[in-house]
Amino acid sequence: MNAFNTLESINTVNMARWHELEQIMAHSMKNHYFKMVYQPLVSLTSGQLMGFESLVRCESPRYGIVGPDEFIPHVEQSGMILDLGDWILEQTLHDFSKMKKIGMEDITISLNISPVQIIEGDVFSKVMKLLKKHNVDPASIKVELTETALIHSPHKIAKTFEQFNKEGVKVWLDDFGTGYASLGLLRQFNIDGLKIDRSFINGIATNNEDFTLCSAIIAMAQRLGLETIAEGIEQREQLQILEQLGCDVAQGYLLGRPSSLENSTATWLK
Repeated sequence: MNAFNTLESINTVNMARWHELEQIMAHSMKNHYFKMVYQPLVSLTSGQLMGFESLVRCESPRYGIVGPDEFIPHVEQSGMILDLGDWILEQTLHDFSKMKKIGMEDITISLNISPVQIIEGDVFSKVMKLLKKHNVDPASIKVELTETALIHSPHKIAKTFEQFNKEGVKVWLDDFGTGYASLGLLRQFNIDGLKIDRSFINGIATNNEDFTLCSAIIAMAQRLGLETIAEGIEQREQLQILEQLGCDVAQGYLLGRPSSLENSTATWLK
């Protein structure tokens, strides 16, 4: 098979999966097969729970489990992220309100926002209405946007970030180190914190380049007055190195897997 036929075959497979995902996502939205899970964020200085990141999962009785790495890009490109995103915001803040009511007072919740929700929807207004509806303090909310998303309509994204900042909502860059952000962009977008991508954390104990990059990111963040979260921590050695480097918050399977509201509160409510 020549290169052209190979590429055509790959494209055919991709298109077939795309159409299948359209069916799966529509079916899952209609029948409420999406659910929210929460992964703990733990302070590297005190060891205390700082909050949770809200993550969406899809598990259909007909189609099985579909991973977010696959369905999130699909719903973003198809536009379905607007409806799904509204549901995620509503469900997350409803659950977070429950956490607060049962005694988890001093924690935050991190919301993943798609650039599509900013560019094509009014995500700022929706978040603020839901905070009021569920009686949630804006200061306990973090919105996260991937670093690569900053290249999409940067002026509109900067304006939305500014609106969140004025209301006390923190703005974080997710997957930092994998995209196009520069020091100038960090100033332009008025960022509160950086989440170091898991691909660098994986090799921090064994790869000198990953160690150097993580060290540089954390040092830069400290100079700029930004907080840092390291995601994807699976080994105690990684945790120890990040603590020595001065990283603020840790996230990963070593500390806790994403879990349901009930399991999260049962595990972490003290």
